[in-house]
Amino acid sequence: MQKLQKGFWHYLELWRALFPRRRPLRWRGDWLQNGYCRDCRYCCGPQDSNAPFPMALLPGQLRPNLSDDFYLLNADTAYLDARGCKSDTDHGCRLMRAQRPVACGLFPLVPANGGLYLYKTCPAVIFTPLDRLADLGLEAARWLSGFNLADLRHISLELPLRTLADDYISLDITLFDENGVELRLN
Repeated sequence: MQKLQKGFWHYLELWRALFPRRRPLRWRGDWLQNGYCRDCRYCCGPQDSNAPFPMALLPGQLRPNLSDDFYLLNADTAYLDARGCKSDTDHGCRLMRAQRPVACGLFPLVPANGGLYLYKTCPAVIFTPLDRLADLGLEAARWLSGFNLADLRHISLELPLRTLADDYISLDITLFDENGVELRLN
């Protein structure tokens, strides 16, 4: 799926054509089952920028030959850019779930700046009622609150406030702060 460098209305038109009916989203214990992913792959395909989009890997996911599966920023952080993900195929991801970055199993939920956000232009966000997305976000946040602080900081993006405002919807869920892991609804 080629990304458009246009705004919300362009994505809405694109997703309406591709997804005439709403698809299910379900939390599966440690993974968001997103019914749009198989036919969309917007988040794992070629990006509209060469700027790296980091996706941290947990210690248990590190293995030899990671560079066969991902472009790497460093030894424990994969990234996407204009090339997309090395593991993306015409039929979706070729990796087992346990090998994929946590970010892949959460999308369109995005841990950033200590909180939990939704990526605005994902078809799942556009077509799923916000109250359902909030419930899924809370389930994901409960799961994430079981991570130690170092891992949670590692998988959480540090984004400029302008980027958060332009590209994300805040769920007003805090995952951690300077004092440690603490699930808090704001």
